Amino acid sequence: MLSRRDVLAAVGTGSVGLLAGCTGDDSIRGDWPRAGYDVRNSGDAPRHRGPKSNPVVKWSARIPETYNVSSPVLADDSVYVGYGNDEHSDGPTNVGIRVLDIDTGERKDDFTVATGRGTLDTVNDVYRDSVVHANGNLYLQCFDGLHSLTTDGEERWHVPMHGGPTNGGLRSAHPVVTDGFVYAPTASVTADSDGPKATEALYAIDDPSGQVVWKHVPQTDGRGWTFPPAYAGGVVYLAALEYGVVALNGKSGHVLWKKELAAYGPPVFADGRVYVSAESDDGEEAFVVALDAETGDEQWRVSGRGTRLGRRLGVAGGRVYFSENLRNFVALDATTGDELWRHNYPSGVERSTPAITDEAIYAGAVTNRSNDGIAVLDPESGEELAFGGIESGMGLKSSIALSDGLAVVTANSDTVYAFESCGFSLAGHCLD
Repeated sequence: MLSRRDVLAAVGTGSVGLLAGCTGDDSIRGDWPRAGYDVRNSGDAPRHRGPKSNPVVKWSARIPETYNVSSPVLADDSVYVGYGNDEHSDGPTNVGIRVLDIDTGERKDDFTVATGRGTLDTVNDVYRDSVVHANGNLYLQCFDGLHSLTTDGEERWHVPMHGGPTNGGLRSAHPVVTDGFVYAPTASVTADSDGPKATEALYAIDDPSGQVVWKHVPQTDGRGWTFPPAYAGGVVYLAALEYGVVALNGKSGHVLWKKELAAYGPPVFADGRVYVSAESDDGEEAFVVALDAETGDEQWRVSGRGTRLGRRLGVAGGRVYFSENLRNFVALDATTGDELWRHNYPSGVERSTPAITDEAIYAGAVTNRSNDGIAVLDPESGEELAFGGIESGMGLKSSIALSDGLAVVTANSDTVYAFESCGFSLAGHCLD
């Protein structure tokens, strides 16, 4: 980073740029283990801090180009980003994890997780947005199943899942790692032995050994694509497209209840309820539904314009946050479903899980066709506190990760950006 003296010297030679500035701490620490932050999928991280005022790009780093989104994971002063490259080439298809320094964005390491055949059936067949860091290990899902690795890149175990990912619109397959188990949605076709109506499944895997303990396989005439599950109090909550929402005993897989619902996104657990995004068959109308976590009974439902597949909710502080019609960011009362506020972004709001602290909400948004970035909103009022932009035109479709004043996100399918707050800068550089 340039010092104030360096930049003022540049001014003296005529190199004058826009004012912006840096107020962040040079010591960057903290962790963000998965998209959605916690095993409840809530995005609720009250003790974390992101750039609250005037976010600017501290660093950017290229990763191997991947068609699917890759949400960054933060741990041990590193950024872990998954990728599946060469989806358009005739050569080998490599799936891996790129490791970046969280303070500088410099490449620290790169792990090859799996190597596939030449061109897979579609560009969606390679890699799922799925990297998770838990208990000092990494987890990633791709065309040949779920892999667990050490943070040095050594494979601990691999669980095949009988087929490649089936739909790019769903994008994510983050497992839940807790209480000695890994609960992994397949995001793929299951084995024929799982039944004539089987499409996808949830695997419960013993984490130390990699042995499959049980599977829950939705049997449906429709599409059974599974979303990342949520976990609380020994219960796993799973949502599957055109199948519904099911509560499962975490140790045995026993079905506790099932609610038929056109689920179109991962469930979120908070304060005794399970919140789910749903959508009509024609995609014109979307719903947010609150279910009783013990019984599955519907408590309230709010409808709005459709938002397409894979919308992820955030729940924190008694509010439910989500995008609607890809144009509005909305807050509802988590108990009643009453609308509290909405903020309109005519050019777009991303579907990924918002990052929520006790001071601000961080969500991907677009202010015009070429200016993507992170919107910083007040949780109480929805007022925009700040906006940090990049000119990509591709959207920030990954979930945002926060760590001690940084917001880290992936854009353009091949670039990771870290934003920091700036109070004073010159020539595009934050000053000491």
